[in-house]
Amino acid sequence: MEKKNKLSALESLFKPKNIVIYNFNQKISFFVEGFKRQGFDLEHLYLISSREDEYSDLKCYKTFDEIPAVTIDLLILSVRRELLIKSLEDILSEKKVKFIHIFTAGTGEFDELGREIEYHIKELLDNYKETRAIGPNCMGLYSPRGKIAYYSSFPIEVGNIGLIFQSGDLHSKMIKFGSKRYGLRFSIGISIGNCVDIQISELLEYFNHDNATDIICVYFEGISPLYKKEGKILFNVLKNMKKPVLFMRGGRTKRGQTAILTHTGALATKSNIWSALYEQTHAIEIPPSLEELIENAYLFSQYIPRVKDKFNNIIFPANKRALVILWSGGFGILATDTLTELGLELPYFKGETLKRLKKIHPIKIGSLSNPLDLPWITHRKEFVELSKAAIDEDINLVIIETDAWRAKDDDRFKGYYNNLLELRAYVESLNKIFIVVLHQYPSESLAEFTNKLIEDKFIVYPTIEAAAKSFLKLYEYGKKAIWFNKESN
Repeated sequence: MEKKNKLSALESLFKPKNIVIYNFNQKISFFVEGFKRQGFDLEHLYLISSREDEYSDLKCYKTFDEIPAVTIDLLILSVRRELLIKSLEDILSEKKVKFIHIFTAGTGEFDELGREIEYHIKELLDNYKETRAIGPNCMGLYSPRGKIAYYSSFPIEVGNIGLIFQSGDLHSKMIKFGSKRYGLRFSIGISIGNCVDIQISELLEYFNHDNATDIICVYFEGISPLYKKEGKILFNVLKNMKKPVLFMRGGRTKRGQTAILTHTGALATKSNIWSALYEQTHAIEIPPSLEELIENAYLFSQYIPRVKDKFNNIIFPANKRALVILWSGGFGILATDTLTELGLELPYFKGETLKRLKKIHPIKIGSLSNPLDLPWITHRKEFVELSKAAIDEDINLVIIETDAWRAKDDDRFKGYYNNLLELRAYVESLNKIFIVVLHQYPSESLAEFTNKLIEDKFIVYPTIEAAAKSFLKLYEYGKKAIWFNKESN
């Protein structure tokens, strides 16, 4: 019961009824703009400033006593590090505060004095057990459900991807790049910085019980020196997760670990420990690449809601067999080499299968052996019939590699696009994965066509390699999920 109450208490962090920003100034006005864009009730946003009288039609209070709220759900604290402890002592003696976002940097990641400040923050919070904190040294919260965001560029729609990042900039870029490129939408994003109080393990448990979240992305740098038992706790939480956790770890190299000390001041851990953690938990290792994290989150976030039932059971790909459809012999050879080297299987069509395909379309140019090289017929009915016939029960991934089409009203484009829609519907009715690979280059027609595909909910990747790597991570998680289910039963 205590754990359940602890997790439900986090709702006030992600859906605060009121927010206070102290000490407000123009440099951190992006918080206000973010809240306004999300539609937060500005009557319950209180600015305290020693210099400003008002900002954007909002009154600036001089002291906490002037604020009408008796209890503060979320306090954003932005003061010089020398003032952190005194400010916290004064605030907590005056008002009941549920959550504090300590925006201030220059603490544990900076020097010995900063580490001492973090120690005193923890000591103070231990005395005020009803007050929790994220940070210091973090950008904070993005929660469309709570109508809060620290940047006005973040989407207002609620999605199914949860984020826990120890880097504010990577957190921001994950949201910005993911939403702009692939239309990704997020349930909650939290930049947590140095973790002087709330830990990654606690947030993972929250997401594990959050109905809006299907997958969780973590950027991890290390464990706070104040919480040396967090490693064991994190391991146990990851082992008991019911959802995929895409886990990207900074500091995999010795040089990278040195950089971590000046970023969040966290304690890095040895590589062999991480190998065991990935092997024994639901965490999926993501290389140190924001691009790959975004690309993987894209496929997971599109696939899982489509196939899970009302009991949250999910059908995952049973094998790594793929069908590739294109209209270029050279690209077909490159695709075969790329996919084979990555570990996918491309069954070679021959014998009765090839006869069946030739009966549908006695090809004279191209190939029916997989990849299907189908020039000049992409807008005709034979294109769909051939493709459907090539998809047997053991094919789990279908990739269409294409080029830009100007979305217009002529019959050729309509036929081609309707074929894509029909083929996708067929593939997805079998609970298989349909991906369009559309190479990106500066082009007005390409941008127009890409936008149309994404708006119509096609899964679109810029390279066949990115598509394959994402599929393989989904396959990897599916194998883990099956194994863990057997173990638990």
